[in-house]
Amino acid sequence: MAEILADIHLDEGKISAMNIVSADTSVILYNQLERATLKRHGVDSTVFTNSFASYVQEPQDFMELYQKVNEALAKKQLLKK
Repeated sequence: MAEILADIHLDEGKISAMNIVSADTSVILYNQLERATLKRHGVDSTVFTNSFASYVQEPQDFMELYQKVNEALAKKQLLKK
């Protein structure tokens, strides 16, 4: 889950960097990137949404998840260099 969320945050960053004026276009692009990311990880959008919702219900689990997301993002940044 942490790797998926890390990739989704990177997708959000890509869209943000595009400086797209239209919010509708940004949403369309984001949805396409998210679908591609989930497919790359072999995860169905419903499974992803339900899993994320379960983490949100447990604050400690959510904090631990985002610690792992931050670690995954840091690792991806190091590999990028």
